[in-house]
Amino acid sequence: MLPSWFKKRRRERVASAGLDEEWRDRAHQLCWQYPRLDPVEQRRLEELAAVFIAEKKWEGCGGFEVDDVVKQTIASQVALMTLGFDDEHFDSTMSVLVYPDAYVARDYLAVDDHSVLEFDTARLGEAWRRGPVVLSWPNVEAAGRGPNSGISLVHHEFAHQLDNLSDEANGLPPMPSHEAARSWLTTSRNARKRLSRELRSGVDAPLDEYATTNATEFFAVATEAFFQTPRLLKRWDGELFTQFVGFFRQDPMRWADR
Repeated sequence: MLPSWFKKRRRERVASAGLDEEWRDRAHQLCWQYPRLDPVEQRRLEELAAVFIAEKKWEGCGGFEVDDVVKQTIASQVALMTLGFDDEHFDSTMSVLVYPDAYVARDYLAVDDHSVLEFDTARLGEAWRRGPVVLSWPNVEAAGRGPNSGISLVHHEFAHQLDNLSDEANGLPPMPSHEAARSWLTTSRNARKRLSRELRSGVDAPLDEYATTNATEFFAVATEAFFQTPRLLKRWDGELFTQFVGFFRQDPMRWADR
């Protein structure tokens, strides 16, 4: 474990160096929101992305090669999430694993007190508490090029890692006060119930059905919409949108397409 002062100085050096001109030329293709940020935000996103790239262990899986473009795409999308935070570098996420497409992982389900069912499931990504984040490259790339119907695998999985910063992953990321936590829980709970009702009734909603699974997945899916299709999310539930603006400390309406 590096001393905090050494880590801070190293981060300052990496951030100051930033990324290269090639990244700046293609940044709009890696993170479509980038051109709509002001110059100060653009520089901060570059600094955050540079630190993220430098500090994580990168691994290609299933024959996939992790090159500079892959790293920069993922890091830029992560940095967008943390633009409003004072100092969040996902220290507990030590590595990022990238697959060329969906992958198969072993799952377990307790049948009763004495037996567990094992089975394989196809996945696009996952986030482990104090562990790696696993991503499928086509989904990452698509979200970098445009709103992608409100879908962003990077934002989804790293929302889980923000959720994991609390004592337990429960859809309640770290809040500044008990009052803020209560307000967040009430708003999120009401929105999730509304989403379930609307989906059962066949009403179009800006969030995927997966958001109704539990509070944790609701936070992750809503985070995708917040960064990818903010106008739709705000129109659907202004109170929920306001909660997210307060948490992420930024308003994505400044880059909203729709």
